[in-house]
Amino acid sequence: MSEEKVNEAVEKPTTETPAPEVEKVEAPVTEPKVNPIASVMQMKENNPKVFYGIVAGIVGVVLMLVMLSGAEETLPSSAPKNLASGQKYTLRSPNAAAEDGEKAIIRLVATPGAIAAFDDDENKTEECRKFSEGTHVTVLDKQDAYGKKDVFAKVQIDEEVCNGTIGWVLAVNL
Repeated sequence: MSEEKVNEAVEKPTTETPAPEVEKVEAPVTEPKVNPIASVMQMKENNPKVFYGIVAGIVGVVLMLVMLSGAEETLPSSAPKNLASGQKYTLRSPNAAAEDGEKAIIRLVATPGAIAAFDDDENKTEECRKFSEGTHVTVLDKQDAYGKKDVFAKVQIDEEVCNGTIGWVLAVNL
């Protein structure tokens, strides 16, 4: 009987618990990688206004960054002159270049500030209004302008032909 018991034990159905079912997870669907250059070219063909708008925006931003990041250089300016009434000076023209070795011409005007507004054709009849560099003058008065001190100077010519002629020049010309 011992064999019978062994066989019975083997033949007896066992009550096993079934294995839990595993949920099947589907792998995410991945789209094939798109070439960025191909997508940009496709946008250029399909929607050129948007494409060129984006390109112009990027170029504009880059230009702004370049302009704002540049080194700020200040232009040199002339040092203010401490002109004194009654002092003698010599006319010079640091901002003008003469032709063929000639001396630059400095013009006397009737009122300060009219230096840039004169017309050469109208004033040809006036004598003793144009003087070359090196002419000796005496400062009679000075005037401030544009928020700067002593921009214009009223001078009297101390040369032979036009001795005593009075007019205004830029202070930088002294």
